[in-house]
Amino acid sequence: MASDGQGNVYYLTTHLSGVPGCPACSVDTMVIQVSHDGGRTFTAPAPLTISSAVQFDPQVKVNSAGVVFVSYLHGKDTVVQRSDDSGATWSSPVAINADVKNGITDKDGLAVQGDDVYVGYSIAQKLFVSSSHDGGRTFATVQINQNTIGWPLNGGATVAPDGTVYMVWELVHKSGQAQGPQDVAVTKSSDKGASWTISYVDTGLPPGPSCPTTCGWDYLGTGASISADRSGHLYVTYNAPITDNGPPFIWYKTSANGGMTWSSRTMLNVDGTGAFHVFPGVEAGDAGDVRVAWMDNRTGAYNVWYRSSSDGGQTWSAEVKVSGFRSGYSYVTAQGFAFPYGDYITVALDPKGHVHIAWGEGPNYGGPGNVLYATS
Repeated sequence: MASDGQGNVYYLTTHLSGVPGCPACSVDTMVIQVSHDGGRTFTAPAPLTISSAVQFDPQVKVNSAGVVFVSYLHGKDTVVQRSDDSGATWSSPVAINADVKNGITDKDGLAVQGDDVYVGYSIAQKLFVSSSHDGGRTFATVQINQNTIGWPLNGGATVAPDGTVYMVWELVHKSGQAQGPQDVAVTKSSDKGASWTISYVDTGLPPGPSCPTTCGWDYLGTGASISADRSGHLYVTYNAPITDNGPPFIWYKTSANGGMTWSSRTMLNVDGTGAFHVFPGVEAGDAGDVRVAWMDNRTGAYNVWYRSSSDGGQTWSAEVKVSGFRSGYSYVTAQGFAFPYGDYITVALDPKGHVHIAWGEGPNYGGPGNVLYATS
């Protein structure tokens, strides 16, 4: 989900189990919904591309000129599309990994600045970033790691005002049941994606808890998000337990020197319970302006919570519950919703200071569930 501050909000999701009225669409199809009134109403879901290939892991960003970019998994590839007319029409998908031989791509992270488009993803234990400098029409790819550093999952990407590109990754040391230690790493490029360095935000994190029902691999394991404010300071949020398979908590770190060093971590959830706190998202605006959201089940069911800081995380607002009761769904009660649905939560801060949050709710990992949206 992204917003341009001009009233346009873009909401990209994977529609599971087919798209009504589109017999040629994949069973898992990427659909876009657009609001032109600041999120009060949205268009009906529309497929981005009609294809038999499965489509997952939606990412959407908008540049300062209002051009919208999306990336997602399309079969074994990761693709990018763009819209120059506020989401009315879209370019054909461009496979950004065309110069990488074989392999199935996973977990894309998208960042844009002007005509510069950067997408990070993994193939097995290798980290890749494909970069475009012509508005997403052509891409060149760099493999970041030459040695094995773990099974990587991209948690997100950001471009600082000076053009430096950062991506955050979760690294799992043991693939089987994800029971080994996990790291949070940041990759950095100061030359528009031509070369990359790796630094570590946190290492040796305990593996996350098991799901109450069947879930995807490492579903409640470490998840991370990254953003840069307009002064270039970096902010990373991530969830991790204190003990092996224990309840995860939401952690926050910041860097004032481009990721060379990181602050001590701060726990952002203050409920003081052994609840599961997962899927954090972070977005920064002006210098020191940081917005964070996550999900947790402190009430016995899951809800979305939000906090903000105006001084780079030295002090924080009180927690605010974003999600609420909706009638007509058996998995939603006065306490919250039964389980997170999908792999993401998104926090966007538009140029006018409005916060936009998107998330998924369901009865369990398998659903069926719904995607929701809230704005300040």
